[in-house]
Amino acid sequence: MATRSDSRTYYDVLHVSRDAPLEIIRGSYRTLMQQLKNHPDLGGDTATAALINEAYAVLTDRQRRVEYDALLDVMAHVVDGVGEESRDSSSPTKSVRILDPFRECVFCETPHNHGRIIETDANCDTCGSPLCPPNNQRMESVGQRAVARFEKQQIIAIYTHWPQQKGFVGHTKDISLNGMRFVTKQDLAVGQRVKIVSSAIEAVGSVTHSVQQRYGLTTRCVAGVSFVTLRFAGSVGGFVSEHV
Repeated sequence: MATRSDSRTYYDVLHVSRDAPLEIIRGSYRTLMQQLKNHPDLGGDTATAALINEAYAVLTDRQRRVEYDALLDVMAHVVDGVGEESRDSSSPTKSVRILDPFRECVFCETPHNHGRIIETDANCDTCGSPLCPPNNQRMESVGQRAVARFEKQQIIAIYTHWPQQKGFVGHTKDISLNGMRFVTKQDLAVGQRVKIVSSAIEAVGSVTHSVQQRYGLTTRCVAGVSFVTLRFAGSVGGFVSEHV
């Protein structure tokens, strides 16, 4: 996750596997910077060295590595879901770029300059979507019990693209720090990226499952979404559920 056109992970940058121990990561870093002369003092490119340093800083910090791995899992699910959708479609295959919430809005894809230090109430300047990943919200809000307590059944507005003036109406069935399950008339596809707005939260996430169910004489879409970014509207308390 180096640039907007670069889908490499920090593991790729350091040429190590995802389960590599610290000794391997440190050794690879030294090799890249010294023996392969990527350090600017040895004639290396400044941007390349900065990326290597960024990857090293994240992967050698235990908490930051856990957060980064969780982010990779979410984004890999998004890519897998879109890939399945493309294979089932008659339209030409479209390449999928992994989005990095620490560099860009994951809804409208506008770049931002917050980096890894994203305030919990930060918004995208273009579409107004939240920019802070849910893991950061969990550490800063839950630890201080600053998460609003609210009913698990909420009326929500669902946005499927930008720009979209009016959202599709839905209501939640279950909600947690990681995502939500909801019902709507709008058909959604696994892997689809959506923005969700309610009186309690605003979030951008990827659809993890979507099925059609009968509700009386009508059919509704029951979908689950895994949050990629999240913002709370209130304070004090905790969620009513720990899973979706």
